[in-house]
Amino acid sequence: MKKTQLRKSVFIPTFLIVMGAGVIGLADNELLISNFQRAFDWSYSNLSWLFQLVFLVVLVLCVLMTFTKKGNIRFGGPDAKAKYPFWQWFAMALTGGLGATIVSSGISQPIIFMQGIWGELDGYGIEPGSPEAVMFGLARTIHEWSFVPYAVFGVCGVCIAYTCFNRKKSLAISNTLEPVLGKRAHNKVVSTIVDCISVLALALGSVGTLGTFIGLVTICLQDVYSVPKSTLLMFAVMTLSTILYLCSSLSGVDKGIKFFASLNFKFYVLLMLIVFFLGGSIAFILNTTTSSIGYWLENLPFWLFDTGSIGGEALVKWWTIYTWAFWIAYAPVTSVFLAQISYGRTIREFLIVNWILPSVFAIVWFGLFGGCAMNWQLGGTADIASAIANEGTYAGIWAFMQQLPLYKLLIPVNLFIMLISFSTSADNGITVLSALCMRGRKIGDEAPAGLKIIWGAAIGLLSFLLMAYASGAKGNDGVRYMVVAMGSVIVILVILMILSLIKMIFVSPDRREEEATVEGEV
Repeated sequence: MKKTQLRKSVFIPTFLIVMGAGVIGLADNELLISNFQRAFDWSYSNLSWLFQLVFLVVLVLCVLMTFTKKGNIRFGGPDAKAKYPFWQWFAMALTGGLGATIVSSGISQPIIFMQGIWGELDGYGIEPGSPEAVMFGLARTIHEWSFVPYAVFGVCGVCIAYTCFNRKKSLAISNTLEPVLGKRAHNKVVSTIVDCISVLALALGSVGTLGTFIGLVTICLQDVYSVPKSTLLMFAVMTLSTILYLCSSLSGVDKGIKFFASLNFKFYVLLMLIVFFLGGSIAFILNTTTSSIGYWLENLPFWLFDTGSIGGEALVKWWTIYTWAFWIAYAPVTSVFLAQISYGRTIREFLIVNWILPSVFAIVWFGLFGGCAMNWQLGGTADIASAIANEGTYAGIWAFMQQLPLYKLLIPVNLFIMLISFSTSADNGITVLSALCMRGRKIGDEAPAGLKIIWGAAIGLLSFLLMAYASGAKGNDGVRYMVVAMGSVIVILVILMILSLIKMIFVSPDRREEEATVEGEV
């Protein structure tokens, strides 16, 4: 690695912060978590309104760009050719984004909402386990994992792709802010701060992703295979998964991510078919999903503006605002990957693949797994709610899986799917944040292997510390606090990216380019 290529002003402070958090966590984990928790509490009390309004704006922008002539603009110009076939592109976008987190939330979150395990139903006065609670449980989950949150990836992704491919700017989040900040966006101090924050957000977001996987695997081994949960076991899981996603990342996007994403998507479909046909609740799943979509649409206007005044802290603070902060923390830099693989596509195609189709996939996924789980909970087939209440959110998926036919075969398969899912997501994170630490890189350029290894090791260490020493009542409290703390900072950057996109696409577009574009074919 040539020393002159490394952006020391970005790499050194962000790496030291990540490692510093690891050292503090090792020496005094309560101090680390208490600081993250204070940031979490402050964010909920002071920024709930801002998070809600940001997601309302990005939702409106996605609708406008998809269904107006603005969707005809092609990344790279009218003659640019797409690199990947449509469905391979979709598989890479889905699994390289937050598809992995949907896997872990598909069973637990609808059950938590339906049963009000930690008071989620209190604000609305809904009786736990009632017919309305069933619809609320699935509808609220759909609200937090489909069209509304995916819109922030859509907007940030379009902003980055247009900046890099159409305005021919180098890969730096600060370059996307030029339409708003002008020359100030290239000021060394401003650009360094923006890019440091972006890299730090993705690094800590990757910590959250790997930490989630560690929690899922250790709980599975404990509940299903009677392997005692221990720090040594967590360290072993972290080491294995870190090695896997580093191997994938070191092989490059066209080999590693493309291969694992295609494999991962096939396993997603296989698992959905198994649950649909072997879960024994086809009618309940279809009826509940259909009704819940209607319930969600009916309540959507209010849910988009509720800052906790009615929904209550247990629901809005611990779930909605946390979830919004989670998506925002990931958005700017995850969108670099989504933009990177979208050269030659139109804005409309990009939003179909990164907003509409992932949202539809999420609704189908939650409808299948959440619907089946709720049916079993109500019918007494499995007490998933008790498993979650006693052992945290990760226990729910294994309480569910043990009720499926051939579960002894399906659980190892599901573990493999999760390993691939989280490795693909972490692979994407390591690839992008390493590239952002380099000077003058174009979007799609690979960072040196040594830099990827350094980041992979640091992220693995911090994820292990948070899960081993700060899991909390829900099984991932430390990760939650950390992600929300970063989301509270990144939201300002996302707002600036939104303003930049509005100016580039709607206020001062390149008229010649707009006239030259043709509507892309899917």
